[in-house]
Amino acid sequence: MNPIVTGISILTSNALDCKIVQFGVLDNKIRIYNDLDSLMVASVGNVLLNAGITIPVANDDINLYIGIDVSIEDIKNEFFNSILDEEILGASPQLFQFTTPNAFAAQATIAFDLRGESITMSIDSSFKEIAEYACECIIGRNIKMAIVGCIRKIKAPNYDTSGPIYSSEFFFIEDKESAIQRKVKIYPNILESIL
Repeated sequence: MNPIVTGISILTSNALDCKIVQFGVLDNKIRIYNDLDSLMVASVGNVLLNAGITIPVANDDINLYIGIDVSIEDIKNEFFNSILDEEILGASPQLFQFTTPNAFAAQATIAFDLRGESITMSIDSSFKEIAEYACECIIGRNIKMAIVGCIRKIKAPNYDTSGPIYSSEFFFIEDKESAIQRKVKIYPNILESIL
């Protein structure tokens, strides 16, 4: 088995302008609550489309492996500051669910009907370990395809914005033979730069 990249999605939270609208199947499935949630759904949808995968997926062939850095702390801080400011009335059930990184992966799996394995890991700056794990699973024939990516908080002094900005990098990885059978574009040398 020879893992290769067949889909790429690189986005920032301040430049999503209607990226989610292109996934019309989402209307009744999920609600978007914040920038990180929006970025996750847009990134996964984007990489699926780029890889030539029909949405909704509706099978267990595609797995989701993501990393998230300190971005999740922004949501935790917002949640707990609301409690400090408004006591129990500030405890937002909508926001609470996003105080755990797994919630973002859950939103994506629901949105696109991904039924494969879903793993969320904390990262500092690199998601190399996550990509290596996905590749090992493909090489070992444990999985067929994987969405691998990360969300990071970025320092962007050039952007005129009052809130934090997040970036995402997502890649669709599958065996080369599978990509050739599906007749999709192969991105050469991308995997080497991730690993």
